[in-house]
Amino acid sequence: MYSRKKWAVLSGISILYFILCIVIGCLKYVTSDDAIMNLIAAGAFGSPSQYLIFNNIVIGYFLKFMYAVIPFVNWYLWLYLFFNLLSIIVICVVITDRLPMKASILVTVLINLLLAYDFYSNIQFTQSSTLYGVAGVALILAQLFYEKKSVILMVIATAIIGMGVGARVVGVGMVAPFVLAAFLFYKGDLKKKIKKVAIFFLMPIIVSVLMLAANFYAYYMNPEWRYFTDWNNIMSEKRDFGNFNFSWNKDEYLAAGFTEIDFKLMDMWLWNDTEYFTLDRLKTMKEIGKDTRVDGFKLDIGVLTDSLEKMGESWKHGAYSAAFLLIVVFALIFFEKRYKFFVILQTFFVISEYYGLTCFRRIMWRVECGIWVSALFFTLMFLIYEGCFDKIYAKVTSDKVKKTLGICAIGLSTVITIIFGAGKVDTFVNQKHCRVIPEDDWMYGKAKAITELEGFYIVDVDTLYSNLCGARNIFDIDAKYRDFYANVCQFGGWIMPSPIGLYHANLVGIANPARALVERDDVFFIGGGEKAGYIYVYLNEKYGPGINMEMVDEVYEVPVWRFSK
Repeated sequence: MYSRKKWAVLSGISILYFILCIVIGCLKYVTSDDAIMNLIAAGAFGSPSQYLIFNNIVIGYFLKFMYAVIPFVNWYLWLYLFFNLLSIIVICVVITDRLPMKASILVTVLINLLLAYDFYSNIQFTQSSTLYGVAGVALILAQLFYEKKSVILMVIATAIIGMGVGARVVGVGMVAPFVLAAFLFYKGDLKKKIKKVAIFFLMPIIVSVLMLAANFYAYYMNPEWRYFTDWNNIMSEKRDFGNFNFSWNKDEYLAAGFTEIDFKLMDMWLWNDTEYFTLDRLKTMKEIGKDTRVDGFKLDIGVLTDSLEKMGESWKHGAYSAAFLLIVVFALIFFEKRYKFFVILQTFFVISEYYGLTCFRRIMWRVECGIWVSALFFTLMFLIYEGCFDKIYAKVTSDKVKKTLGICAIGLSTVITIIFGAGKVDTFVNQKHCRVIPEDDWMYGKAKAITELEGFYIVDVDTLYSNLCGARNIFDIDAKYRDFYANVCQFGGWIMPSPIGLYHANLVGIANPARALVERDDVFFIGGGEKAGYIYVYLNEKYGPGINMEMVDEVYEVPVWRFSK
């Protein structure tokens, strides 16, 4: 099936690109979400925790164990890097299985060139989860074309899919329509083939179900985490999807005890008042605003237009859409009718997923990327395994021409790799966020200064929780960051009011950070004047009147405020 030689050669090429990106490239997290989960796992919010919120509890336990056993490694980062590399190797091997070695080398170079930026240099758990879904499912689907089965490949596929489910199950789910198309257009006896490789389908499903069950048990059988999960599910409908605007249901909200300043604070991600922003009040907010939601599936020409516009702009982020379009056009021109319909269906699924994301207001590259990766590689894989390209290659009968094409493939692969390497050298010279000379993150000095202050500090998310959230550099986040935020608590953000988010506040006797700002002399707010002003109005409304505010210090040009009666 897959020769060891091909595995070795294609793995070597992928590892070369990986090393260039890691050692002399610029490596970063796409969003602060990964940095926060990394810091949770390393113990910055208390002891190392398995509750990473977005990642599955099984991943959390694995990371917790690894940080305990080998504390000087950033296990969160390297776990994703390892599975990103493994997934790309698997995709390369599966895609090129029917190609001669020299053509396989060129295709592998092109795949690594295409994926390196998003998966070797820019780490983001959502987009990685889709990559894992593509790689794992592609390895399983390949068994439909063979009589032999491999236990090793089954284990690899199961591990990759399991990691995808652990990273974000909805990311893996994005591959489903494109897999469905492959089943619908498969020429052989599908039922017979599935029976022969049923174990390949069942093992990942069993592992995924067990992981989801473990995650449900961990969050819903623990009363504190169940409260937060239900709380966060409602808040995310406002925070991420833009629902529940005060002005849309003003009279109803006022009658229920909400004020305009409540919504202003929520819009600014300042909701860490555990007495007022409770689960019951959020349920009331949701019930009042249920008829004025702006997310949800709807048939609307405007939504379709927006979706197509976003699709048209995707080339700005990567060449996935261009590569997919090239394959579609090639298939429509040269392949038989069956495969023309296949690529049309795949294109329809791309549009459909974009349409769905637009309906739910979740158009962002880390999600769009998954659509294109799924569409591109499942389309290409199916066409190759169905022998569509074999017919064209068969027309090249001359050994001399085949030899020339092989030399050209190797030559082009070499040139592309040299240019890629030169680009990484340039990055190394100008942006030293790499393994060889990792520079301090721009947030590090501010975070270090805040965490060394006397007293306890309530901080807004923009002040401290962006980029690497105060970590020195991306490779540095290991067990030494335990209790890094010992004197700090967020006034908002997606980890509030979770048990891990409130951990250090609770240790110093703070049950409600908002009330503590008023009642305790050793509790301060760090943030810009505008947000401090809104907090001042809010605190007077809820805990006043007669509350004053004064600027008592400054940390890296960010004001420190005291509120008192």
